[in-house]
Amino acid sequence: MGSSDRKKKEKKKDFQKPKLKVGKSKPKASNFTDTSFKAKSIVLQQQLSETAPDVVERFKHQLSLTSSRTDTQRRDALSYLTGQLSTNPPTNPVGTSTLLQKVLPLMPDSSKSVRSQLLKLLQQLPADEVRPHLQKAMLYIRGAMTHLSQDVKDDGLNYMEWLLDIAGEDVVASPGCWVKPLKDLMSVLGWTLPTAPSQATKGGWTTAPRTTFGSKKFGHSFPRQMMVLAKFLELGFKPETPNPWTPNDWVSGISTVPRTPDPFGYLGLFKPPRDEDGEIYRNREDRQDIFARRFMDAVEAGVDMAKKEGGAAGRAAAVLDKALRDGMGDYERALRVDDDEEGMWTGYIM
Repeated sequence: MGSSDRKKKEKKKDFQKPKLKVGKSKPKASNFTDTSFKAKSIVLQQQLSETAPDVVERFKHQLSLTSSRTDTQRRDALSYLTGQLSTNPPTNPVGTSTLLQKVLPLMPDSSKSVRSQLLKLLQQLPADEVRPHLQKAMLYIRGAMTHLSQDVKDDGLNYMEWLLDIAGEDVVASPGCWVKPLKDLMSVLGWTLPTAPSQATKGGWTTAPRTTFGSKKFGHSFPRQMMVLAKFLELGFKPETPNPWTPNDWVSGISTVPRTPDPFGYLGLFKPPRDEDGEIYRNREDRQDIFARRFMDAVEAGVDMAKKEGGAAGRAAAVLDKALRDGMGDYERALRVDDDEEGMWTGYIM
């Protein structure tokens, strides 16, 4: 009986109007939502722009990503730049000089994919625009060829072949690009002349170098190194084609602009004097002379040892031997003043 009366009273409450007292507000409902707040928004300036970044800005942005710490970003950036350079006409708003300055340090990169993509990018560059930067490119190529990692060394050979393909004759005639690469190739091959020890050490040890071939993991690198050396020597010993003389040569030799990079570099007017390794060897005879004095015996001994191995190494040695015979077959050592006779010119004004 009591429960039914309670239920009736609860039903009546739903239909009763609350008596409002003066000075008191109406009570809020249980599901009331306050909508008096104000929303604050952050607006970026780029969101207001309806146009996307142009090609120049995207190119510069991707070029800056080549120095990223992530291998994937470096590879993707190089891939984008390669695609822009492969278009017709090529898109390169920063110029080849700036591009090479950013990408050449990636030659000894630790990532294989980055080095492979870099080679594809370099192959898209015009040869005429790369020629003024041969010395800088050779510096990084030599660093890659003499790297501690064998994989980087192999890719260094790829870079060397690329440079020889686009400007081989200019490379061998550039300052420091004949003797220094030869020294690096000889060091990589392990071909050095054993020098007689001045004083025997304890236990009978000497300082004579030892050459080993046939590495199990990187045995394929040895024949390829010889092939690159053979190509380098072929370009260095290539006979120069004489141009027929015309009476206009008197004027053209004075008025025309030289086409070779650093044409007066041999004078050494604005640079410190170079040593024998960094000297310019512009003609074939000078290159033959320095090669005969410093590398001929070591290369011949190395070729003979490689021929005995047979296989890929023997075939590569045969190619190198042919390049050596073709390039040095007509060499005759010029009569020069011996070191012991340098004093005979003292007091003479030359």
